[in-house]
Amino acid sequence: MILKSNTSSDSFQREHRALCRWAPALGASAPQLLNVDEDAQILLMPAVTGHPLQSLTLTGQQERRAYERAGALLARFYDTAPGTALPAFGAERAAYIRTQLTDGTHPLTGADLSVLDEALHLLETLPPQRAQPSHLDFTSRNVLWDARAEVGVIDFETSRYEAVGRDFLRITQRTLYHRPDLRTAFYRGYGRDPDRAESELMRICTVTDAAAIVVTATARGQHPFATEARSILTAAVRAWPAPAPGTAIPHGRRPL
Repeated sequence: MILKSNTSSDSFQREHRALCRWAPALGASAPQLLNVDEDAQILLMPAVTGHPLQSLTLTGQQERRAYERAGALLARFYDTAPGTALPAFGAERAAYIRTQLTDGTHPLTGADLSVLDEALHLLETLPPQRAQPSHLDFTSRNVLWDARAEVGVIDFETSRYEAVGRDFLRITQRTLYHRPDLRTAFYRGYGRDPDRAESELMRICTVTDAAAIVVTATARGQHPFATEARSILTAAVRAWPAPAPGTAIPHGRRPL
């Protein structure tokens, strides 16, 4: 059993909502809520079978199978509830990013700031976005793999209705652009590659999200997060304005 206390009240509310509304349709592939103490903000659930992909040593074939199944699981998650629309997503997301920069922009460089300014403008001028239930931390630390070759997903504390495409962002930045074979397997399982609108959203948010994390993680002394985000931002700035679809790496540097 897992007895979970979230990192904030907002995280608790998001996870509680996801476990009530969306996780039941995933069955054993996701935590199933057994009980909740809303005053203490504690959730009780059975453990999902398996270990995080990032902690496992697998053969190339096993990895490809795992990521293909992960893509299929993400597609199932999106089908747990009807889609909707977010008319002001871009403007609201840009405003949120700007709040993360209010304490200053150290250690962003001039090139970082120039590209960030353009990316924020593009974000603010996006048309209304299609939205769906989204995990928003769908990465190898939260995707589980077990001996029966089954996948599961945990940690729904960032989950909410979000613009289609943003759920691809973290797994792309952390794994898929390093491993074209896993990218192919993941989207084969998902059923398709990101479309033009999803790729454009990822291109913009790669810059805006990474820049915000560089600033906030540096200010908080969270050096591993800052280093990871700096690597992502540097690649995106170097590639701007034309990274390969769905990645922060330009076409000329890495075949996809």
